[in-house]
Order: sequence, then C-alpha cells, then structure tokens
Amino acid sequence: MLMYLSCLGYSVISLCLFYAIYTDVKFRKIFNKIPLTIIFVSVLLILFTELKISYISVVVIFISGFLLSVYNFWGAGDAKFCFALSLSLPGEYIPTFLLFTSLAGGILAVIMLAIPRLKGKYKSVPYGIALSLGYMATMLVL
Repeated sequence: MLMYLSCLGYSVISLCLFYAIYTDVKFRKIFNKIPLTIIFVSVLLILFTELKISYISVVVIFISGFLLSVYNFWGAGDAKFCFALSLSLPGEYIPTFLLFTSLAGGILAVIMLAIPRLKGKYKSVPYGIALSLGYMATMLVL
C-alpha cells in the first residue's frame, strides 16, 4: 500500500514538474498552485510513507530562496518551487538535487546566450526548467 501511495505522489509531482516547465517558458512564471500541490503531496508522503526529509536543509532552502527573491537575484516562484521540491526529497539527496539544478541552470544559461534569437529576448533564465531537470535527474539517482 505504501508503495502505491509513493508512486501516486511522485506521479503527481512529475506532472507538476512538466506543468512548471510549460508555464515558466510560456509565461515566465510559476503559478502558486504548482508549489502548493507539491507541498500538499510532500506532506502526505512524509506522513504516510517512510520519506525522511532533512528539516534543516528545507529551512535553509526556504530562507535562502526568500532572501534571494527579496533582493531580486531569483524569482519568488522559483524560490517557492525549490522549497516545495526539497520537501519531497530525502535529506541525503538535497545536495545532489542542488548540484544537478545548478548544472542544468548553467547549461540553460549558455544555451540562451548561444542562440541568437534568445540572446536579447530575455533578461533572466527560466529557472523552473533547471529546477525540474535537477529534480528529475535526482530522482533517477534515487
């Protein structure tokens, strides 16, 4: 029963990842319903499965995301999305998630600079893509 609940929960999170990529590319925004859905599913996974999260890591990600968004280094939607995703990962996979996300973000930034029609069009990187790809890569490692 726990396995089915985990599969269902991570399937919902996967759908949210693809929806976040779509909205971040199309509207340059991650709508609040995406991280809220992930937070809701994550809480259910924590309560009803054997998911062990690192509360310290989650709090550090929350505070870091808040500060980065207040000082306009990072979008608030990206900060909420990263926080929500960190709630659904075991604590020992948070560094892997952040590493893969950073790599995906760097590659995405280089691609945006390399493609001439994207070069001057956007002033920022749609980091929801990088967060989603980093999360997917982390889940493959799990």
